[in-house]
Amino acid sequence: MLRLRTRLALPVMLPALLTALLAAAIVNMGGEALDYREGQTLDRAMLARVDFRIPDAEGTREKRLQARNSSPNYYLLDQDLIEDIRGRLGNALTLAKTHQAEPEKLREEAAKNQLILDDAGLAELQRLATLEDTSQFGRAVDTAIGLLRVQPLVEASELAGRRTPLNAILTDASRQTQTTLAIGKLLVTDAEAVTKVATPVVDAFPLPLRPSLEKSLIRMLSDGENRRALYRFDSALTASQAEQARAAVPEQFTEIPKSSVIADAGVIGEREFKLIQAEHVAFGEARAAAGNVLGIPWTAGVGRALLAMLAALGVAWHYAIALQKAKRHLFRPVMTAAVLLLLLLVTRVAYVTTNLPPHLAVGAQALAAALLAIAYHRQGSVHPVTLGLALLMTLATQQNLAFMFVLFATSAVLVVALHEVRRRGQIVVAGTGAALVAFVTTVVAGISAQQGVHFVLAEGAWAAGMTLAAAFVIEGLLPAIERIFRISTSMTLLEWCDPSRPLLRMMAADAPGTYNHSLLVGALAVSAADSIEADGLLCRAGAYYHDIGKISKPEYFVENQAMRPNRHDRLSPAMSLLIIIGHVKDGIEMAKEYGLPGSLRPFIAEHHGTTLVQYFYHAASQSRKPDDPAVSDTEFRYPGPKPQSRETAIVMLCDAVEGAVRAMSEPTPGRIEDVVSNIVQKRLVDRQFDDCDLTFREVGTIRASLVKSLCAIYHSRIAYPTSDESKSSSQNIGA
Repeated sequence: MLRLRTRLALPVMLPALLTALLAAAIVNMGGEALDYREGQTLDRAMLARVDFRIPDAEGTREKRLQARNSSPNYYLLDQDLIEDIRGRLGNALTLAKTHQAEPEKLREEAAKNQLILDDAGLAELQRLATLEDTSQFGRAVDTAIGLLRVQPLVEASELAGRRTPLNAILTDASRQTQTTLAIGKLLVTDAEAVTKVATPVVDAFPLPLRPSLEKSLIRMLSDGENRRALYRFDSALTASQAEQARAAVPEQFTEIPKSSVIADAGVIGEREFKLIQAEHVAFGEARAAAGNVLGIPWTAGVGRALLAMLAALGVAWHYAIALQKAKRHLFRPVMTAAVLLLLLLVTRVAYVTTNLPPHLAVGAQALAAALLAIAYHRQGSVHPVTLGLALLMTLATQQNLAFMFVLFATSAVLVVALHEVRRRGQIVVAGTGAALVAFVTTVVAGISAQQGVHFVLAEGAWAAGMTLAAAFVIEGLLPAIERIFRISTSMTLLEWCDPSRPLLRMMAADAPGTYNHSLLVGALAVSAADSIEADGLLCRAGAYYHDIGKISKPEYFVENQAMRPNRHDRLSPAMSLLIIIGHVKDGIEMAKEYGLPGSLRPFIAEHHGTTLVQYFYHAASQSRKPDDPAVSDTEFRYPGPKPQSRETAIVMLCDAVEGAVRAMSEPTPGRIEDVVSNIVQKRLVDRQFDDCDLTFREVGTIRASLVKSLCAIYHSRIAYPTSDESKSSSQNIGA
């Protein structure tokens, strides 16, 4: 027996070994994860395992603010004002030449040009106008303008006053020069500052002109009550340079030496949690620098890997023993393993790369449990798989036994509640119950670990929320799940049992006898399946569609002929055989055309298995001439395959016994039992059940169920008296 089971397990073990290796890699992926969260309660103080540093946000902010505020103010020379003053000063000599003989006229025109001339200045200007060489005055103007350019006369800016810079930079764009001055040396435009600027500038002119030109320059730098600055504040450049200075300051850090207390016993606060995070990263980097590729202790990594491999191999072994036909149904286990590994991978990555609670894994476990319950609702492999996955999830999130209990309790609720999905919303209802269980078990586990109330309530809310979210995801993806795993839920099967379905309506209209036969086969199959705990609903739906191939040629099948002549009377046995057998192939084609679920199509191909078409085989044998070779029974058999599941085997028996009993003239219980026993025995002798996992005991139970159901359907009726007999009886009673 062990050798047999080992042989059956071999097709599963190769993909199982690959699954185990992948699971072992996943649970160690990403290095050691941080297993602490803000609000968690520590039973003892935590010490730093390595020297590390943490960002000093306050220090960085202060340094950068200081750098921004101390960045220089930028002022730009007002070139228009400089050129305007140059023009007015240079125009003074031109006016003097023009009005040489008219002193008062000269004084009047000069005033219009903002030149204030006293008597000495007027006389000196007239003298200069009489000279043949006036270049000296031009040089004096240039010198004065040069002196004026370097005077730090700036405007008072509100924006500049908001900061506390140490220096100012005066920019002369035309000369492409910059002058850096201390803020205290700037002259802000007021009467005193303008006078202070004008006094040294006029020293370039002859002495008699200086008082007049000083007053003139003061007027030129004034605009009524306002004062005109030589340098205007460049707010854009100042702000840009201040921001660059702020950004140039590197991030500040606080050094934490090894063995320092980074978190005291009790609730982990915000600052303590940041210290724990930084120490965890530094410790991982130190391990990596020391040559530890995984970033985790080798003993912990190897231990988790071995446990993961054992869990995966244990589940695979259970598949091999429980299914017994894994070599014929590898697609679904492989798809299941791929989906479960994907969920495990997502859980591990989320846990390592984020600081979200590990109870996100409860949602992944719930998703997997619901998926398994739907895909394997009739097989005993669901609970071991969910248990194995709970162990893998616990390893991936580095949690304890209590967490594993939460995972398994949550998945157990879903497995039990979703063993048969018959209505929409059932998954969400089951998810709600599982979410409640997840919340309660998480809270209880947290309290037992002496965690704070707020912390365990938050953890419980995460677990419940993720479980409920998983239920909604499964509800939305149910059609895709059925297609991927090639399954049909009870809800889908019930929809296909609806008489308004196109195929059933066509059968009822074109082949009413076949339709009634299918309904009876369905009723028999449900009772028989329930008697051995097989899928009765699947049998019922399969029975409804097993003969849809007869719709194309209904008149060639006896149940649809009624009182009409048998069309096979005009055909040879070989031709009739092709028509009879052809209804299987036609049925498969119609199933594909109308999108019949994959779980129902085997009933069409397997409900006759490779049985012998006895009627036409005997007809061919009787019509054989003496010189002809003997008719081989292999030529008169259905193409098969034989039933591959208990459900298709049940429909095979129901189909055969219903037709045989219906053909009986007087179906008494004894005769019904004989017919059923005879047909069952023939199928056994013909080895039609070799490819399915029906046991002899189950065959006996099915036989008893069929006898009981057929006796109930074809029970004897009371012979009601005719009208003459009824009248005679009344007269006798009156006498």
